[in-house]
Amino acid sequence: MSLSNSFEQIGNQLFRYRGFVPVIFAVGAFFIQVQDSQERMSFGLCEEIALFLVFFGHLIRALTVGHRSMQTSGRNRSHQVAELLNTKGMYSIVRHPLYLANILIWIGWTTLLCIPWLIVVATFVFVVYYLFIMYAEEQFLRRKFGQDYERWQRRTPRLIPNPFLYASSSNDFSWRIVFKNEYPGWTASMTIALCIYSLLVNMSYPFSQYYQFYIKGWLLFGGGIALFGLTFRYLKHRTKLFHEMD
Repeated sequence: MSLSNSFEQIGNQLFRYRGFVPVIFAVGAFFIQVQDSQERMSFGLCEEIALFLVFFGHLIRALTVGHRSMQTSGRNRSHQVAELLNTKGMYSIVRHPLYLANILIWIGWTTLLCIPWLIVVATFVFVVYYLFIMYAEEQFLRRKFGQDYERWQRRTPRLIPNPFLYASSSNDFSWRIVFKNEYPGWTASMTIALCIYSLLVNMSYPFSQYYQFYIKGWLLFGGGIALFGLTFRYLKHRTKLFHEMD
């Protein structure tokens, strides 16, 4: 088996489990935060950088998904799917805007833990992880769309956006499509934020002394996050609000 085929097979396997591997890393990072006693970076600086990266990542996802054609790849996990090569909007300035966004979001939440070596490791792991997935997706698109893909690939960077190449999308932007597809990611980010901030607060105010404060906080914010996620899940699967987008 050639090296190219090996990379593609690895990328396809990672593609199938792309929603789980980052979560495993996040859980590991969370426990490292609990155990690590080394000197940390300034929390104020980490928080600003982290929230900027997370917000910017979700913004890129919203701008990309909001113009998405239903004939391009969505949330399918078992295999690559695309009936149309999307080369406009965010795809005109970078070939993989959604993967770029995911990298920024995960690095952002890792940065909030304020452990320098863990931030470096997270950056390396997520960039390499998504590069394998990108490679497999590119091989699929090359076989599917041939010269059209080759022309787009030659002029469009893989991961570092070039805003000067921007070409407006032919699809109108729809917040309904954004909410339909992005509410799981927003729910996940809010949950991660709740866990990290609870841990950081516990380092200054032990749970055993302020358990009522923690219980009330978790009930309030955790309940709000759960209500947000369940409400949009209900709207998506039990109502006709998003049906015209299918």
